[in-house]
Amino acid sequence: MGRKLLRIFGLAVVLCMLLGSSTLLSQSYYLGTSANGYQVPRDGGLKLEPVPGKENWYAITIDFNEDNRDPMYDGHYYKVTDGTWNADGCWGVDNYAFQPAPVKKLKDGTVVGLGSIYIQENCKLQILFDANTKTIYDDYLQRFPTPRIYGDFNEAMGRGANWSMIDESALVLTDPNADGVFNGFYKLPAYTGSGDGYMMVTVLSTRFNTQYYFFGAVEQYKFDGTPAGMGMASYLKPLTDTIYEFQYDGSTHVTTFAECVTDQVVQLPSPVVYGDFNGWNIEGPRAVVLAKDGENTYSTVLKLPAYTGEGSGYMVLVCLSKKFYNDQWGMRWGAEEQYIFDGTRAGMGQVSYLKPAAETSYKLTYNSLTHVTTLEEAK
Repeated sequence: MGRKLLRIFGLAVVLCMLLGSSTLLSQSYYLGTSANGYQVPRDGGLKLEPVPGKENWYAITIDFNEDNRDPMYDGHYYKVTDGTWNADGCWGVDNYAFQPAPVKKLKDGTVVGLGSIYIQENCKLQILFDANTKTIYDDYLQRFPTPRIYGDFNEAMGRGANWSMIDESALVLTDPNADGVFNGFYKLPAYTGSGDGYMMVTVLSTRFNTQYYFFGAVEQYKFDGTPAGMGMASYLKPLTDTIYEFQYDGSTHVTTFAECVTDQVVQLPSPVVYGDFNGWNIEGPRAVVLAKDGENTYSTVLKLPAYTGEGSGYMVLVCLSKKFYNDQWGMRWGAEEQYIFDGTRAGMGQVSYLKPAAETSYKLTYNSLTHVTTLEEAK
């Protein structure tokens, strides 16, 4: 009797497993998309098919073309669904493998599409859905928000796997001055390998390889600005732990690097005028450079809009050099030798002020011997 009950129980377990498996295998997934007028997906016929050899993966190829673009917001939109538009049966931008997922934004920054993935260009797209994790992949070209450097240095830096391009691993470069030059500060450990150094490449975009199931680099460059890939990379071989400032020029694709030492001071090519009127930038297109116009004098014309604040006016300083900081606020360059208009060395909140009642152009003249800056209204 006991053996019979055990056999029946075992058969019941197997039956439950089979039923559960068949339920999972019988699950269908569809594409909810602008390409068919956002029909209820299971009625639109855009069904994803199982991927051979990939358990619970599904795929579909769709032709996004001029005729099936969204008529209101333009472009193409899609989600993967269980055949309905129910909230718990739709997967879109939050489930997209590449983040941030592509979305359509209006001029005022409003995101449209109700969580749908946005495809701007007309293209034939292969879409894959991992039903195990509810993750969506496609082979649309994805541009990184900013350039980043990737290579075989990640593990040595404790930044994850080598050749990873994600934010937490790659060396992400940013453009705080909005001048098209992206930079970042990173400390590389001494190279202890037997090769030419760490392999490094600047990458701008990626695409999911639907044959081998990985994100691969697309547009990428060596440091000299020539295309990278197929084993072509740049090398950096620090003999000791070294901080580098990397700079990528978006117009030339050249990436430069320079060693940085904590507390080092570097003279600026020419004195600059800066303050709250230009976001405190001493370099880049927003910095106001003083040009040499005499044996010891430098001048420039500074146009300021009417001051409408509640303070004493715009804060203005003349800066001659920068200093590299590496502290609890991060690695960065900051102003070092700087002066207020009367020639006093500035620091700890010491600034000069300009308070124009209307838009005014000032001619500023800096004397390198006295450090005094004189000003007059420019005609």
